[in-house]
Amino acid sequence: MLLRITAAALAAAASLSAQISHTHLSTIQSANQRGEIGAFDAQSRRFFVTNPVSGALDVFVVSATGGLSFVSSIALSGNPNSVAVYNGLVAVAVEGATPQALGAVQFFTAATGLANGPAVTVGALPDMLTFTPDGTKVVTANEGEADLATGLINPEGSVSIVDVAARTATTASFAPWNGQKAALQALGVRLSNRNGVTLAQDVEPEYVTIDATGSTAYVTLQEANALAVVDIASATITAILPLGEKDHNLPQNAFDPSNSDGINGNFQNFPIRGLYMPDAVCSFTIGGVTYLATANEGDSRADFAGWDDETRGAALDNDFNLDIEDPTPDTGLYTSLQLNTNAILGRLNFVTSDYDLARGDTDGDGDVDQLYCFGGRSFTIWTTAGAMVFDSGSQLEQVMLARGLLDDNRSDDKGPEPEAVTFGIVGGTPLLFVGLERCNAVVVYDVTNPAAPVLVDVINVLASSGLGSFAPEGLQFVAADQNPTGRALLAVVSEGNGTLSVFAIDAGEAAVTSFGTGCPSVLPLTLASNLPRLGTTWTLAASNVDANATFAAFWFGTQALPFGIDLTAIGGAGCFAHIDPALGVGYAVANAGGSTYPVAVPAAPSLLAFTLTTQASTFDGALFRSSNALAAVVGN
Repeated sequence: MLLRITAAALAAAASLSAQISHTHLSTIQSANQRGEIGAFDAQSRRFFVTNPVSGALDVFVVSATGGLSFVSSIALSGNPNSVAVYNGLVAVAVEGATPQALGAVQFFTAATGLANGPAVTVGALPDMLTFTPDGTKVVTANEGEADLATGLINPEGSVSIVDVAARTATTASFAPWNGQKAALQALGVRLSNRNGVTLAQDVEPEYVTIDATGSTAYVTLQEANALAVVDIASATITAILPLGEKDHNLPQNAFDPSNSDGINGNFQNFPIRGLYMPDAVCSFTIGGVTYLATANEGDSRADFAGWDDETRGAALDNDFNLDIEDPTPDTGLYTSLQLNTNAILGRLNFVTSDYDLARGDTDGDGDVDQLYCFGGRSFTIWTTAGAMVFDSGSQLEQVMLARGLLDDNRSDDKGPEPEAVTFGIVGGTPLLFVGLERCNAVVVYDVTNPAAPVLVDVINVLASSGLGSFAPEGLQFVAADQNPTGRALLAVVSEGNGTLSVFAIDAGEAAVTSFGTGCPSVLPLTLASNLPRLGTTWTLAASNVDANATFAAFWFGTQALPFGIDLTAIGGAGCFAHIDPALGVGYAVANAGGSTYPVAVPAAPSLLAFTLTTQASTFDGALFRSSNALAAVVGN
């Protein structure tokens, strides 16, 4: 009998498959256990990590095996927020004497750690910086947050372009857009209506990416739920793009809004809209088209005297004029949503600035009909014009729950909090890496088709590091030809305890992996195979077959059971099943000494990277025997 593994049968195993794999190489911790953003220099083989506690850059060298060693700390003039490297030149974004003062970009030589020319003054609170692809310019996103004490000292947000050779900066101002505040609000750009606060003071640029041509920068305006487009040559803001709302009443956008219901992953639909509010953004090109990817963390504006733009559901009844318990023919928003019940929506943080509440009055009768919450709990792929190509919906929460990594204590806030995102190509496969701050994990997606990314790997940073690394903040991809290991690397900086972790990212066919013991108490029946490839025959070979065996069975599944299921109850004393035979079983003649079984693998590209598991068994009328199990990834 010949069992054919079909594309339809394997489709159910897609989520278990991965042609991309990771290997933890090393983790090292800063002396004061703080670090946020990292950058790698190929020339000196050094990682540079911002340390906001010591006001320094911590420097680590990487070996040919991926090991990390501490080199030194570079003292800075102020608190560092970001670092970038280009061909041996290190650029650091440094705050001023106060966060509201003008900041600076400081330069260092990577190989020596010595200052490289004068610092360049940029806008207030430079939060992130990056080099243009040719290294001639550095672009900074200057957040310009208001002071926490009063909110009265509120610098403008801006984007600075630093000429590296001249060591001068030109700043792109949002002030020319001040007169368009109302029009942009009408389009969904989230700007406050505080008296006297301009659009330029409210936008708070967070993160910047630059397209492959080096001509255009894209900047997340996190609190404003928008993207800014910057022409680098002229240092002008050419567009402000609203990112819209996520409808949590759609099945694909179900979420868990409560940390008080005793159920982790209690995904439900509610007539609530999420605001994407991305933190990190990266750009990449597929098929000659540039795309943007965002990590949709969500964030409120700074709380200061007389200003608070977030409120828990249970407090909304007393604080705001919701569409509730009134004689008008409205729906009764507060009552219908049970906002006073902590196990439902009472714990969820809602967006409650005056602008948000006014926008929520959808029928214009003076009360609030639509509520909004922070963040998308997702990553999103956009066109450069701000049109959505793909959003992960509730995938990140679902994936984390399945792996035991979802923290229910954050359900009422922003869920997994997608914080970081970066792009890299491994073995010809374009990959998107998304860091989940509250799950201590990085998810890896194949974005060959940007409209339908495929999950190919999950990196458990906390479990892998050996130092309990948590709250991944910064990600950097390092190509194989740019580091001494010869393998593609992903560097993860975890701000929770200041660790730098390095993972090797590998592609292609994985070796066939043997696991489980089968029947260790008797002469072991053993199983081996070649690699399953598209359009070929996958040949399984069972060795040490009992001469009296009446048949040989080959079980097929998708799920590994490493500890096994005791088969004593079905006559297999001392034997264990190590796979879930979800794909079925095929039978072969039990030839003394060995039996083979051919499996035809369809030439269907959709089967690439699917993981198959298999195990062999024999029976001679009295003695049941089972082999080890195998796991193999379908390759080209």
